[in-house]
Amino acid sequence: AISAVLGKDKNLKQLVAQYPVIRSPGSWTLEETAIRAVVGQQISTKAARSVLARLARAAEVDGKTHGFPEPPALLRLEDASYAMPGRRRETLQALCRHCASVEKGSNGQVDIEDLANIKGIGPWTTAMVAMRGAGDPDSWPPKDLGLVTAFEKLTANTDLESLSRSWGPWRSYAANLLWRSLAT
Repeated sequence: AISAVLGKDKNLKQLVAQYPVIRSPGSWTLEETAIRAVVGQQISTKAARSVLARLARAAEVDGKTHGFPEPPALLRLEDASYAMPGRRRETLQALCRHCASVEKGSNGQVDIEDLANIKGIGPWTTAMVAMRGAGDPDSWPPKDLGLVTAFEKLTANTDLESLSRSWGPWRSYAANLLWRSLAT
């Protein structure tokens, strides 16, 4: 079904053939995905990994990393541990406070819609959480620079946001195809 929809698009046809079984990377919880998305706002994936590694090391207990740091562990860190602009740090701290205090939904996770009420979390971040944390096959992170760059390499069409609507209900897969094309 995915190939049938995305393969019809002349812009994505080549990518569908090149990467026929692409999937969205995920994480164990919406909280982890939300933290990763906030850290990754407006920076490269490589830079985000570096910042996340520093946060994980700073949150170590007895010199040991115990997996991805939980929101309360990140809240215990000094501001200097956050290698990011002050506003992003404030957003991340607000997110962690929200995750630590919210009554979890029936699936034991925060609600994605609630995240949009946190200052500094907008449509791109909530789309990334929906895509990578909730496995939404039709999430689309608007104005993502990587998607724009990948699409410009494929075509002269400049209206990616409008065109992406025609890729439903598989826009998450289209996004991953476009990101993947940048890695080759």
